[in-house]
Amino acid sequence: MNKIYTSALVLGLVAAGAFAQAAPVAAPATEQTAEAPKAEADAPVADSVKAAEEAKKAEEAMKAEEAKKAEEAKKAEEAKKAEEAKKAEEAMKAEEAKKAEEAKKAEEAKKAEEAMKAEEAKKAEEAKKAEEAKKAEEAKKTEEAKKAEEAKKADNKSEEKGEVSAAAGSALDILKASMNEGTSKAKMEVKFSGMAEFDIYTGDVINDDDLEHSYASTFDLNVDVQFNEKWSAFVGLEADGETTSPASIYNGAFIQYKPANFFAVKLGDLTFSEGAFQAYYGYDDPTDDAAGMTERDIRGLEVDLAGLQLGLGFGRGDNDTYSICADDGEKENPLCANGEGKNYSVHAAYEFDYAGQHLRPYVNYKSFQSTQHNELHAGVDAGLNIGGFGFRAVYGFHADYLADDGDVKKNVDMTSTAHTILAEPTFEIGMFNIKTTAFYAFIDEAEDGHIEAEKDFQEYFFLYGEPAFKFAEFIKIGIPVEYHTHTLDDDKEDEATLDVGGRFYISPVENLEITAFGMVDIAMQDNEDDTALRFGLETVFSF
Repeated sequence: MNKIYTSALVLGLVAAGAFAQAAPVAAPATEQTAEAPKAEADAPVADSVKAAEEAKKAEEAMKAEEAKKAEEAKKAEEAKKAEEAKKAEEAMKAEEAKKAEEAKKAEEAKKAEEAMKAEEAKKAEEAKKAEEAKKAEEAKKTEEAKKAEEAKKADNKSEEKGEVSAAAGSALDILKASMNEGTSKAKMEVKFSGMAEFDIYTGDVINDDDLEHSYASTFDLNVDVQFNEKWSAFVGLEADGETTSPASIYNGAFIQYKPANFFAVKLGDLTFSEGAFQAYYGYDDPTDDAAGMTERDIRGLEVDLAGLQLGLGFGRGDNDTYSICADDGEKENPLCANGEGKNYSVHAAYEFDYAGQHLRPYVNYKSFQSTQHNELHAGVDAGLNIGGFGFRAVYGFHADYLADDGDVKKNVDMTSTAHTILAEPTFEIGMFNIKTTAFYAFIDEAEDGHIEAEKDFQEYFFLYGEPAFKFAEFIKIGIPVEYHTHTLDDDKEDEATLDVGGRFYISPVENLEITAFGMVDIAMQDNEDDTALRFGLETVFSF
């Protein structure tokens, strides 16, 4: 298109030049008629050649200008491409530098992690070696003690040693060896634990004229002191009563020396209890109720050795009272009063425990330092667990005034005995569980109506069953069904009730439980009382 335009422009210039030359020649023709015809003929040709030459130069100049512009455009394009290539190169280098930096950081982090793991593994290995060395040392001492005991007994007799006697020999050797160690070096740790419970109950909301209520409150504070690996101590405070502000009392203290897991010695205020009710919520405090023996407090010594428990000491608190009667039994109704400071007790039990199955025979003897007056508790507590099924059984023997022959009260036999049987089957699967209890006591009361077993349980017969459904992790609803005789006299049938209701268990967090319930008490047999309805709310937390 530019070439066509240039050619047209040249032709136009040539024509214009020719026209310009023709006009002046025609004008002076009248004045210069004398010039030669040849000059007139050559002038237009010369002008045309000149114009063509100029047009050619113009075209060449234009082409040169276009070539220059094309060259400049080419250079500009190349410069642009070079700049873009440079920028791309710089971007690529920056990206590579960034990736290299990230890789470097990742490598450093990996090395730091590996170094930390190596340090932890090293510490774990050192701790493992220290533990193994400690166990090896203990095993060595135990083995040496065992060999020494075996050698000693081999000199006297060749019969095999039993588990308890072997443990006793090992314990004695450990005790001797520990006297040479720095057991007095204190590394004291103090831990606090305990629980609090505050309850409120209504009376019979149907038959009472006014809406009555009652309370119960409990607070336990326990302090455990760990002096070092072997020596520890305990002290407790307790407040318990059917009020909103029970008095707080000292609840005992003891020290413990435990050189091995199978051997411990306690000295101080001790408590023994056997055959407690575990399923039925109403009798779950062994301070007040137990099929075997409620809590007996002493101040004395306890030895725990490979499952064997031995205790000996003087009675304390409610376990230290006795009766002083005037006239030494010469009267049918002598004057009697309670005294303190003469009772002592001996307790023994052995725990067989294998894979969740247990068998625990026990015996407890209490002396009033009187020929006629003493107490004896003996029995066995057994249990097994198979999958979701559990079964526990307790047999208990209770006796008082075993040696009385009519000397305490004239011609009156004060001997009182009882045989108790407790069965507690339980079953749990998924969100469903059921707890049951059956209890019966065969009671032989004293001739004056005295029943020693009233210290251990409240009624001679009761049944309890409670299926429960868990609707969430913290909500459970139970439906208790209970039959109670409410008496120790099996001839009385005018106090029996059938209790049915609902219990709602709420545990919003660990160690906190709120229980709300409503129960209907229906009179049974010869009981002529009206049907009663009562409610309650119990809140317990531990720490």
